[in-house]
Amino acid sequence: MSKLNLIIIIFFYKFCFLISVNIYAQETILKKEKFNDLYNSIVSIHSIIPNEARTSKSLGTVRQGSGVVIDNKNILTIGYIVLEASEITIGLSNGKKIPGRLIAYDFETGFGLVSPIVPTKLKSLKIGDSSNIKMDDSIFILPSPTMGIGSLAKMVSRRPFAGWWEYYLEKPIYTLPNNPAWAGAPLINSQGEIVGIGSLFIRDAVSPEIISPGNMFVPINLLKPIMKDLVRYGRRTSNVNPYIGLSSDDNSGKIVVTKVSKDGPSYKVGIKPDDVITGVNGQLVNNLESFYKTVWSSGNYGVMIKVDVMRNGKKMNFNIRSINRMDYYLKSNSY
Repeated sequence: MSKLNLIIIIFFYKFCFLISVNIYAQETILKKEKFNDLYNSIVSIHSIIPNEARTSKSLGTVRQGSGVVIDNKNILTIGYIVLEASEITIGLSNGKKIPGRLIAYDFETGFGLVSPIVPTKLKSLKIGDSSNIKMDDSIFILPSPTMGIGSLAKMVSRRPFAGWWEYYLEKPIYTLPNNPAWAGAPLINSQGEIVGIGSLFIRDAVSPEIISPGNMFVPINLLKPIMKDLVRYGRRTSNVNPYIGLSSDDNSGKIVVTKVSKDGPSYKVGIKPDDVITGVNGQLVNNLESFYKTVWSSGNYGVMIKVDVMRNGKKMNFNIRSINRMDYYLKSNSY
């Protein structure tokens, strides 16, 4: 182990220790009674996904996580837990389990909304302002107690994230230390307000150059402009990114196709795994961020997108008719 790596590791564990000992440092820190009250609004979510669902192989047919009540009908979670679900079970704070259904999904943010099928009295938490989080603020990751233990955290960065599944966030919230029950768990500020929803485990939360296991949260402010659409239509109706059905990776310094979604737009025109994407609509692209932004700037879904690739040293061009990703996925019984 190099001296630099040792210093980084020591710094990381010292940072985690400082987080744990400073839990009472802020005057506005939440009290025990307040935590008990918060947990009344946090639920567990268990989903069953049909074997024929498009995401059954990549995300599994049995999924679980947490969610948080945001009004008298709706529970906010991270959408991959409930995407294409045929059966959803909501576990309330009193131990009661009730059937639920998928109300809405948003691919651009990753948010999902579920609601009880049977009349149920729900106690909601207030939606906060994710733009107001500061590096020295105490924030709390609070999964359902049946999913895992809540933990104190600190925000350590707000930098772009590009996922291989045609997903990009400009300023997600990265936190330390890692909470293993992050999926769908609300991120709560010291006023007891929701500021984010748990999405991923991240191995480099502080910076891409530093090994620092943590979590990534979708900022709650991304929900505000689309909430009415989600409740009314089950999806956003504006600013819908065109979808071309590719999974890709840029870790090698170039954009390599790793998977082509069966019967999707790219599949239909003949793009294959291991193709190297070099351009979109005549513009050079060399990482996922530039790739996605160029595709999405082409217009609304349905627009034709020209993609240039290299295959076995040969240049190839494809014209791809994009689609709305929501229309590509199965409409489940719970939706």
